[in-house]
This record gives sequence, C-alpha cells and structure tokens, in this order.
Amino acid sequence: MFDPDHLKDINFEKYSRIAIAFSGGLDSSVLLQGLASIPEYKKKLFAIHVNHGISPNSDSWLKHCEQMCASIGVNFVPLKIYLEDNLKVSENLLREFRYETILSWLKKGDVLCTAHHQDDHIETVLFRILRGTGIKGLSGIEKFSQIGGIDLIRPLINYSKKDLLEHANKSGIDWVEDESNEDLSFSRNFIRKNILPNLNNEHWPSYFNSLSYLSRKAKEANEILDEIADLDLKSCTPESFDKLSILKIKELSRARGLNVLFKWLSLNTHLGISNKLTDQVYKSVLLASDSSNPKVSFGRKGHKGSFQVRRFNNFLHHLPLTETESLNDKKDWKWNPDIPLVLPTGTLSMKVSSGTGLSSSLSQKGIIIRGRAGGERCKPQGRSKSQKLKKLFQEYGVPPWERNRIPLIYIGDDLAAVSDLWVCEDFLAEKDEEGIILNWTDNLRN
Repeated sequence: MFDPDHLKDINFEKYSRIAIAFSGGLDSSVLLQGLASIPEYKKKLFAIHVNHGISPNSDSWLKHCEQMCASIGVNFVPLKIYLEDNLKVSENLLREFRYETILSWLKKGDVLCTAHHQDDHIETVLFRILRGTGIKGLSGIEKFSQIGGIDLIRPLINYSKKDLLEHANKSGIDWVEDESNEDLSFSRNFIRKNILPNLNNEHWPSYFNSLSYLSRKAKEANEILDEIADLDLKSCTPESFDKLSILKIKELSRARGLNVLFKWLSLNTHLGISNKLTDQVYKSVLLASDSSNPKVSFGRKGHKGSFQVRRFNNFLHHLPLTETESLNDKKDWKWNPDIPLVLPTGTLSMKVSSGTGLSSSLSQKGIIIRGRAGGERCKPQGRSKSQKLKKLFQEYGVPPWERNRIPLIYIGDDLAAVSDLWVCEDFLAEKDEEGIILNWTDNLRN
C-alpha cells in the first residue's frame, strides 16, 4: 500500500525546486498529492504539465491539472509542444519532446520527479527484451538517474499500479484518463493489454517476480561494467573528455572497447544511447581507415543533446550536431571589428595589439568576411612562399569538419587572414603599429 510518508525517505531538502511531470493521470496525481502533503516539500513544489495538443481532450486535461494544483496550493507550470505538420508521431518522439520541453524550464539545483511505478518497470523490461536490448536495457527503470545534468527521481517505482489505485480511491483523488492508453498501435499499450494478462496464468504465475529478478541481476552486472568503463575512460581520454583515443581503445578487447565507448557516448548526452548506435560508431568510425572522414550522427540538428562522432588524428571527436555545416562561400559579411560578428558557424571578435596581428591601418579600408570556396592561398609570417589553405590546414592539424566553417578575412579582393590561425604576410602590422588580434569561437566548441 502506498503511504505518502515514505516520500520523506528521499532527500529532497537539498534541491531548490521539486518539479513533477504532471499529466493529470492516476500515477502523477498520486505523486503530486503525496509530495504536497509534506509541508517542507510543498513550498518548493512545481507541477509541470506538457500539452502535446494531439488529443481533442488536451485543453480539458490542462484545465483539470490547473484546478487540482490551485485546490491544493501547488505551483502550476503549463508548457506547450508545437508539433510540425505531417510529423509522424511515435512513443519515443513524444517522450523526447516532453523531456526536452521540461528540461528547458529546469535549472541547476532543481530535481525532476516522474510517476513511473513497478508495473511500468516490468513493462519496460519486457518491451526492451522484445525489441532487442543489451544488459543496460534489462535494468529497466532506475529510481535515481540524471537527464540533461538534472537529477531525475522516480519515487513510486517500488509501488504497483494496484497500490496507487487503492490509495487514490481511499483518498478521493480525481484523475483524467488518456484515451491513447487504449491505442494498441503503441507498443507499450499492446504489451500491457495483450501480453502481460496472458502471462499471468498457470504457465507463468511468477513472471512478475522472474522479470524483477532478471532486472536486479542486470543492474548488478551494469554496476560492474560501469566501474570498468570508468577505469578505461581515464586512459582513453588523456587530452579532453570530448576526445576518445582510438589507439587506447584498440588495446582493449572488442567487448571492453564497446563498453567504454557506450559510457563515453552516454555521458556526453542526455538522450538514450543504444547498443546499435555504439556498434555503428565502433565499426564505421573507430575502425575506419586513417585517411577517411567518417561521421555518425545522432538526434536532430540544432536540438539539445544531438551530436555527431567523427575521427581525426587517432581520436574520436564528440561534436554537437549543428544546423549549419559550413559558411556560405558566395555570401559576404561586412565587419566592423569593434563589434563581434556572429556568423552561422561561430563568432569572430578581436582585441587591439601593438606590432602584431592584422594591420589596423590596412583594415580601415574595410573588412569583408567570406566562407572558403577552395584554392585560396596564404603566406603566413616566416614562410618562403604562399601555400594553399588545404596544405596549411593539414600541416596545422585542423580537423576536416572545421575547415569550411572557418571565416576568411578579406581586405578588398585580397585574403588578409584566416580566422585566428594566420595573418597573411602582406597584411601584418608593422613594428610599433597598432594591430588587431583575431579570435574565432566555433559553435562546435561551445
């Protein structure tokens, strides 16, 4: 039987705000009223209702949730998801949008609570088995985890749906019923309605306990795998956590290499990483030839948590998946160097110097910024002759994916500088002359 006093066992005191993903359904209504019954929690409690706008009942659910929060004196936060026309809606996509929307409201020091319960946990384990999962997926739903740097707690995970229903009826809690829960085209609904009831018979009367045991053993195995992955990460990320050493991974067994790769990918995003994606990165990027420029992308461009994995100089590089891959070589940007210039691929700024950098007197003729078209040449200071940018980029170890993102600085029709990498010799500031030191910050490095 559910007892709200058991919620006091969770250390919520350390959080600034306690947010609940509140749909208005049975589970989240029990959780909301349970936490609201504890005075020290209630004062910092926020019920976040995400309106997908899919159901014709969406507005009435919103009103119900708002009224319930008002009746018990809890802060109500309505958020709206705007879905694109003709978008193919799936369970995973809606879940992703929902968490993305909630995370946009949360901030450091908050905690997010969801109302997942024991039945959800068992359904998830079975769903993942049927879909195909690894040891990680068999752990099911964890009580404590993180998402987007925010602590995520599921206080009801040890209670059954029956426990919550009995408590709701006993306490007079009203809730809404989402008609989509009856839609058998959703995989989880099919499992809940058509598979689990048929398991609970004379053949497998203990299926619930069996799946729970499997989940516990998988969790223990995952703890061991995590400990090994943490040890391997220390040796495989000697320079930066954004880079993973290919040579170090190749010293490991394939299984251990996949394990550390999975951990590295998971730590770099709040989005769920699959074994299929890990295998793809291992085969297509890590095992690719040194001369190739492979890429594996995950998520949607411009969305938080989306990323790409690329290879360069015996390292795997974890990079955000940006909307713009390169600067338009057919577009000019006029630049007043006193003001930072925000470009599609990053920001160009400067500081004044003396005797170094780009000649300030020459730059007064007007600075134009362009993207790379190919074939450009520059003669950096100390070089005997000019060289193509392609050769210079290779020599200085500029990754291939950054080369067409880099701004080229022109004075008139002449190339004067290449971002903050080189000033072409004819445009260098003279001794004791005021110069401009350029600074380029690529969006990929944010």
